Amino acid sequence: LLAYAAVFWLTLQLARAPDRARLAIAAAALIGAAYALYGIGVYLAGNDWVTIYRKWAYHRALSSTFVNRNSYATFAGLGLLCATAWFVNSFRHLLGIKRPAARKAAMIAEEIFSRSLLRTACVLLLFIALVLTGSRAGIAASLIALFVLMLTHARSGSLRGGQALFVAALVAGIALLALSLGGGLLLERLSSAGSDVSADDRRAIYGATLDAISSAPWTGTGYGTYEQVFAAYRPEALSSSVLWDKAHNVYLENALELGVPAMAALNLAIALLAVEALRGLWRRRRERTAPAIGVAATVLVGLHSFFDFSLQMPAVAVFYAFLMGLAVTQAWPQARGRTG
Repeated sequence: LLAYAAVFWLTLQLARAPDRARLAIAAAALIGAAYALYGIGVYLAGNDWVTIYRKWAYHRALSSTFVNRNSYATFAGLGLLCATAWFVNSFRHLLGIKRPAARKAAMIAEEIFSRSLLRTACVLLLFIALVLTGSRAGIAASLIALFVLMLTHARSGSLRGGQALFVAALVAGIALLALSLGGGLLLERLSSAGSDVSADDRRAIYGATLDAISSAPWTGTGYGTYEQVFAAYRPEALSSSVLWDKAHNVYLENALELGVPAMAALNLAIALLAVEALRGLWRRRRERTAPAIGVAATVLVGLHSFFDFSLQMPAVAVFYAFLMGLAVTQAWPQARGRTG
């Protein structure tokens, strides 16, 4: 936790200047796209490897450098938020100019498919990689977060109503293209009742975890003790041959390990950062992109944490801490965000 706080603090201090914030968003989008490109390459080559190791799980799903497809889906979703914001910023200035509709459309098309082709490619790569994970919760949370990103831009005045609808339709078109290219696994999973953890197993895990929480609700059992504690509460319906080391719900797992008060304080602190970013959307007249990404990223990881443990993966947690540091420092009034 201290390492993630350090990432947040360093970003808070080093990205106060608007040009640094813009560079950071572009870098995050490019890094996310690089992971997506690697994952797509491995997937097309047979999907047998996770970096230098033979893949031992999720043989039909894209997971890039991650073992778990759900964790990578969250990582890809965070990258997609950055890439989408970077992409929209490339042509947003064209939306408000007074030109005939055909001329304006031609100018936007030239920007998207010529001058800013790299940004367009980043969005498409991340969408395709996200779809190929087949992670239903990860994809759903990412799409909701994208909607929040568009909504915050519209409500804060960064995009007017008609402009926001145009951008949303454009992003939806890219999403549909990605779905047509790699949506087979996702559609198969949506049409079936199968899951990494069945609904019955989830109910059993949640029930046993709640029982364990009730044994030490105020103090918890200690950080990192879930596996040992859950073994004592594991119901017979859950196989003893499976390692039950995660609750598949970050909030319940934190409540067990940290205690309910500490869990509430931890999540309240994160929520307050998102509120500060949200306030920045109305407080700032310019440079609203980073706060909008921060709000959307919190929605993404917050929703997915109800179903999986992606935020417990260091790569995801570091990425999120970085984006929140960026969001909060850019939410402050410009005079406070000026470097010396």
